[in-house]
Amino acid sequence: MRGMRVRRWRRWRRIVAATVLAVGIAVAAANVHVMAAASGRIVAASAVAHCDAAIVPGARIHADGTPYAMLCDRLEAARSLWQQRRVDRILVSGSGSGDRAEDEVGAMHRWLRARGVPEAAILDDPCGFRTLDTMDRARSVYGIATAVVVSNDFHVARAVFLGQRLGLDVVGVAAPQLQPLAMGTGLRNRGREFVARAAAWFDVFVLGTRGVGCGGR
Repeated sequence: MRGMRVRRWRRWRRIVAATVLAVGIAVAAANVHVMAAASGRIVAASAVAHCDAAIVPGARIHADGTPYAMLCDRLEAARSLWQQRRVDRILVSGSGSGDRAEDEVGAMHRWLRARGVPEAAILDDPCGFRTLDTMDRARSVYGIATAVVVSNDFHVARAVFLGQRLGLDVVGVAAPQLQPLAMGTGLRNRGREFVARAAAWFDVFVLGTRGVGCGGR
């Protein structure tokens, strides 16, 4: 009886180990595919040809409604592209909650306005809850055909990949890091992104997920 239990435990342990290995390989393969698909379309800011808009996906903000450093990096790179006349407008996309502590779009809009970008050059998308939503809605809701998505280096490949698959003519720019991040923060971001790339691949090729339709301009 005891020997049977031991054999059963060993069999289940092998099944669990094989399942974990298979999932790990699938996640890694999806990451490779996403990165490879985007690699030729991630360019230096100086190489960006004129586009309809720069797209800035939202990220975490402070309780007082100001952007964290990572989001400031994205916004500064987008502002620079607009200033150089490489884009006509800047689309800021994220959660548009009425609560100042959670309103990513409001925080980004205020940041740009305070640094000289006129109201007419800023588009607000309050329903960019995920990168997939942001990239799909840029085309389907805001009529953007050509775009440069501006994000942090660990995130920009996924944004470009999703934009391409959702019908945008898109390139990506990795925003220069203007303020140092704690090592732990950087590792957590990259770890989450590893999983997020696989989820994006699954959304595109398995589920056929589209962006949420929760409003217009």
